[in-house]
Amino acid sequence: MAILITGGTGFIGVGLAHKLVARGEDVVLFDIAPRMERVADIRDGVKVVRGDLTIWPEVMNAIKDNNVTGIFHLGSMLSGPSEDNPWAAFQTNLTGTMHVLEAARLFEVGRFVFPSSIGTFGLNTGQTVTDETIQRPITFYGAGKLYVELLGRFYRRKFGLDFRCLRYPIVIGPGIKTRFSLHYSSLMIEYAALGRPYECTLAEDVVTPNLYVKDAIRAVETLYYAPREKIKTVCYNVSGVSPAGPARELEAAVKKLIPEARISYRPDPADMAYFQEYFRGIRIFDDRRAREEWGWQPHYTNYEKVAADFISEVKTRPEFYDLV
Repeated sequence: MAILITGGTGFIGVGLAHKLVARGEDVVLFDIAPRMERVADIRDGVKVVRGDLTIWPEVMNAIKDNNVTGIFHLGSMLSGPSEDNPWAAFQTNLTGTMHVLEAARLFEVGRFVFPSSIGTFGLNTGQTVTDETIQRPITFYGAGKLYVELLGRFYRRKFGLDFRCLRYPIVIGPGIKTRFSLHYSSLMIEYAALGRPYECTLAEDVVTPNLYVKDAIRAVETLYYAPREKIKTVCYNVSGVSPAGPARELEAAVKKLIPEARISYRPDPADMAYFQEYFRGIRIFDDRRAREEWGWQPHYTNYEKVAADFISEVKTRPEFYDLV
């Protein structure tokens, strides 16, 4: 019996793989472009399968051949690339997910965890978003995530698949590969830790709900192992730094640790317009259902905690994050 992680050597998947190996699980990592250096220290504890979510036989074989009993479906195209190439994103994020869900049904996989996104909210959200807020996404990425939330609920009702889902805000962490403007939080800390200047293309008063990557990993792990009877809401918001502070607050936290950090702002009109459409002033990503039902509690609850650990990771493990 094994647990499959799609996107297994990616931003969140590789950290989750380390957690599961430490638990003694048999772990299979499914990835279109495996980054083997990221699992070198646990190589004996994982099986890496190179595969493409859009090719159904590859997905089916990975699940059948490895007697998979649980799935973390993390593989996807992210928000920026999805906006640039919605046609490819449809194949990966929607068709690919349907392949994984169907394989889970046919081979009677016991549990299926899917990370959705704050991007499923959009029009007229207000400053506080709860699990009951109407989801009207404005991006292709958000629309795809919402589709999978609803498809997963259908598979749960129709076929008895133990589908459970959480929604991430913007996840902060080292080594993020997309340089999309929405990820300014990660880039601001990373550049400072590397001694590089960072020019933010958004204004210093922009606000984004954030979750540190270590909490993001712990959230999917905690949700997976929660008893089935506790999963009532099924799709949950999870939050870290809440209420979210403006970019200049994160800058101040960074400069407490690295006073010489060079951070500046030159708002780009196109980036600002996209940002304002995407977040619509959200400051509080309410996760009370996750806290009440399966005991979710973030560890990194302010920018000082996030920046301190982030900077330590960059300085002590730059090769792990491909920063050398």
